[in-house]
Amino acid sequence: MKKYLLNLIILTSIIYSSTTFSKIFGGEESDIAKAVVKTNNGYLIAGKTKSFQDSDRNYNVYLIKIDKNGNKIWSKIYGGSDDDEANSITKFKDDFVFAGSTKSYGNDNLSFYFVRIDKNGKIKWEKTYYRGSNDEYYGNSIVADGNNLIITGTERHLKFFSARINPILIKVNSNGDLIWRGYYGGKDEDYGNAVISTKDGYIMVGRSETYGHGDFDSYVVGLKKNGKRVWYHAYGGKDDETAHDIIETKDGYIIVGSTDSFGLNYKDVFVVKINKRGKVIWRHSYGGRYDDEGYAITKAPDDGYVIVGKSEVRRKGNELYILKINSKGKTVWSRTYGGENDDVGYDIVTADDGYLIVGEKQTSRSRDSNVWVLKVDFKGNLHR
Repeated sequence: MKKYLLNLIILTSIIYSSTTFSKIFGGEESDIAKAVVKTNNGYLIAGKTKSFQDSDRNYNVYLIKIDKNGNKIWSKIYGGSDDDEANSITKFKDDFVFAGSTKSYGNDNLSFYFVRIDKNGKIKWEKTYYRGSNDEYYGNSIVADGNNLIITGTERHLKFFSARINPILIKVNSNGDLIWRGYYGGKDEDYGNAVISTKDGYIMVGRSETYGHGDFDSYVVGLKKNGKRVWYHAYGGKDDETAHDIIETKDGYIIVGSTDSFGLNYKDVFVVKINKRGKVIWRHSYGGRYDDEGYAITKAPDDGYVIVGKSEVRRKGNELYILKINSKGKTVWSRTYGGENDDVGYDIVTADDGYLIVGEKQTSRSRDSNVWVLKVDFKGNLHR
């Protein structure tokens, strides 16, 4: 009992001493943050910008390094004269690697784009991947695995008057050179959205029209280290589901995304807990009266998890949505943040004294967005 009270006092003191903040970064055009990773003294944020490039209204990759209090240390852009974006970033040895897509380099349409940088943002190498000159590659997620990197996304392979859409996963070495590639779709449209590294291999999630019960279902694939598919499952109902992120637990995995099948006539956040072979342990949907979607998940200091995404508010667009659940999927608390325009949270990490979220906040002067960085305490509160 004494130990419990001591832990409660410590946790309470951490909550009330948390540094929270709301920061905006960007310029006069549209700027969006899609991913964040911890650094030794803060965070590194990755996304895209139209504000700080020379070409005519094209996106470039946008990186922002901030300290633990949200103060900018540096910001840099990467890419060429056409559209480039970063959707994911990972720590890799003493460096970082971001991944996304590019129209500036690679094939004639859209290629995977992945760049290794040092802690100051200096490029060590810059790579693209594509198979066909007219194909399109949407790079969505990257994870480090020892001396190698795993990147997943979607290949849109053009055929006569049609296209085959397939989840693709590539493994590259520390120099960015290809080790192997794998495709994990079927006869219909299938997409790869996120990947994690496990002890035995990798888990990829996305959405599938080939497998499952309805139109699109949340799609999960278990892979060996050599890319061989060991198992796969689809989860959903008669309408559309998708999986945006996955996290490993002690006894399996938790997948977060959205559902049209199990909400109240609108889209809801969809969370599925599975075991190590993909069997469902529990599944729940969360949200309000209108559309809600979950984009990322992180572990809480206790046995719970925190999800970030967006929640539609009638006549006010979307607000950033934060939701905490316990190990059984029961809601502990939920919060929304935002204004009269569209606001979204795309990624979240657990900090020493709370959660740091990155996304976009739409400006009041136009429909452009700024990068939004929100730090809340362990109860999801922003101390004004």
